[in-house]
Amino acid sequence: MKKTTLILASLMMLFALKVNAQNERVLLLESFTNTGCGPCAQYNPAMDALIANNADKIAAIKYHVNWPSSNDPMFLHNTGENSARTSYYGVNSVPHVVIDGNRFSDNPGHLNQSVINQLSVLESPMEMRLTYEVDEVKNIITVYVMGRASVDLTGSLKLYVGVIEKEIHFTSAPGPNGERDFYSVMKKMLPTSTGTVLGEMAAGDYFTYTFTWELANIYNIDQLDAIAWVQNSSTKEVYQACKSSQDFVPFYANEACVNGLSNIKSVTCSGVEAPKVVLSNYGSNTLTSTDLEVFVNGELMNTVSWNGNLPCLASETVDLGEITFPVEDQNLLEVKLTNVNGEVDEAPSNDVTSFTITGSPDIVGKTLKLTVRTDANPEETTWKVTHLGTGEVVLEGGPYDTPNHNYTETLVITGDGCYDFTIYDAGGNGLTGSGIYGLKAGSTTVFSGKSFKDSESNEFSYEVTANVEETLNATTAIYPNPTTGIVNIESDGEQMVTIYNMAGQRVYEGMSNGNLQIDMEAYGTGIYAIQVGEETQRVVVK
Repeated sequence: MKKTTLILASLMMLFALKVNAQNERVLLLESFTNTGCGPCAQYNPAMDALIANNADKIAAIKYHVNWPSSNDPMFLHNTGENSARTSYYGVNSVPHVVIDGNRFSDNPGHLNQSVINQLSVLESPMEMRLTYEVDEVKNIITVYVMGRASVDLTGSLKLYVGVIEKEIHFTSAPGPNGERDFYSVMKKMLPTSTGTVLGEMAAGDYFTYTFTWELANIYNIDQLDAIAWVQNSSTKEVYQACKSSQDFVPFYANEACVNGLSNIKSVTCSGVEAPKVVLSNYGSNTLTSTDLEVFVNGELMNTVSWNGNLPCLASETVDLGEITFPVEDQNLLEVKLTNVNGEVDEAPSNDVTSFTITGSPDIVGKTLKLTVRTDANPEETTWKVTHLGTGEVVLEGGPYDTPNHNYTETLVITGDGCYDFTIYDAGGNGLTGSGIYGLKAGSTTVFSGKSFKDSESNEFSYEVTANVEETLNATTAIYPNPTTGIVNIESDGEQMVTIYNMAGQRVYEGMSNGNLQIDMEAYGTGIYAIQVGEETQRVVVK
């Protein structure tokens, strides 16, 4: 069924050069269809039979478009990723089928066994393996995929993974074309339709990935399956596709991997971290021992000797202990894996994972502004600021009332030191949707975030002023300081003046037109933060 008046001409492209790799090719067949398309009902049965007759040669996935029927339920289950793959190939008529990205692009009426035979004999420059497991209790599917290049591969390579429902049968047709049986229907792309960047690969280069998805819009959980493919995002050439296998065997016997660093403050002034890392076994042998070395800026900080029992494809989060390091502007934390089952890892390319930690800038007398944009569950969000030297919680906020709303608060810090800021989510999924938080010192963002689980922490170094006798700047003065009651504020032009007590409560707000006198005796003795415009100074009232 045409989307526009333009009919795509049949396109057949074969390799100009035959690669030397001895890998059997599995063809990627991508089909575009719709429940309101009459020709789809005509051609899909023959194509489905061709796919079934070449099950060892073809990995198939079908995308449902939104025309001519906008009510196609398979399209409505995942509108974004169905549309993304349709746009990727510029498909404007259905039915349409694409094989290996750029080797065949045409109406399925022109697809036959001869075409499959011609394309499947082309050797692939890669080998791939895939398996998956479904947890019905947690309602998730986990897909494990690995691949290895046999020759050098240039260009922008990407790994794509698709979760499919092998068969969907309706008792009555869901659309006007009368079709009731649908096969290899795309349900989700992992992690998304944009794929995972691999970059260039040299001969022997190897990758492993694990993806999870919380199931949604599944008709029959027993019909779930997964496929994967590696594609050049520039030329659209597919180098290899892969179907799942129950007889999954990894490439290597002793092969472990570290990734998923967590429990790290991305901004620090204390130089104290307690990182955790995910240890995974991608080898056929059970993983029973390994060493995990923790480095910061090239210096070994700790070694954790792990012992356990991880079967193939299992993972475990390992606590790497507390480390302390001299803080630099940029600090590279690395975790390196060695001695896999007492031997050298057979695929060391994934034995190192890293995280860059920023040293907190020295914030002197700046106004601190915290912005929290709540998600759909504002009542789950709270935060607190703790002085790391004393352990005292000096400020805290939340929970909030309004979903998807910007809350901005001034954080009044009345003592010098290194502070921890921690934000919490009672729902355990961070700030979802458009939710985000950020801390600014003046006009500079100190840190921000949104994606975490129960909580996320960062640090900042704050100095109220270098000396209580100092003025704010060359054009602003507050005196006397200390004072027994009266303070004089001289500023350059009109400025907002706000005064906070040590509890962070605002006790005064007004305007200064160049000269302002305030009697502080009414607020009691103690230390106060007087903010004039964007600058803040500490004032002692005796």
